[in-house]
Amino acid sequence: MERLEYPAVLGFAAAGAHDALFALLAERLKASVGFELLTVLVADPSERQLRRIFSTDETAYPLGLADKVEPSAWFEQLFTRREPIVANNRREIALWLPDYDGFEGTDLGSLLNCPIVAADRTIAILNLTDRPGQYGPEAPVRVAPETALCAMAVSTYLSGNENSRQD
Repeated sequence: MERLEYPAVLGFAAAGAHDALFALLAERLKASVGFELLTVLVADPSERQLRRIFSTDETAYPLGLADKVEPSAWFEQLFTRREPIVANNRREIALWLPDYDGFEGTDLGSLLNCPIVAADRTIAILNLTDRPGQYGPEAPVRVAPETALCAMAVSTYLSGNENSRQD
């Protein structure tokens, strides 16, 4: 997909085309930061779980309910402090996600989790994963220009799901 201008992005949002917005987000993040896997999670208060609403690998990381929402350093950092997490190897990842073993058997070993904030609250978590050592302390700064696009894609997704529940 070629790089779209701002009016086209707004057109996707107005049409409820969250898939196109997420595809554009993935394209831009692949070019600016790089990743092997990109997912977007939202909190699902009715289930007390995180719900995966976008994944570049739906076979290994399918859409739907993902992780339980429990008090943890990871949750506090992203949802309360609204600050990103950068971990460049499995040991660093274990400091944030002690029970996580999803990278076993893969080449993945670094992660970048960024809170997507709107109306002064975290509405989603943008997760990028890659080979060990891929994300330095500057990585969140490189992601920052795309957080508004992610917020628009998430809001479009949530709005569409809210409307479908009312029908």
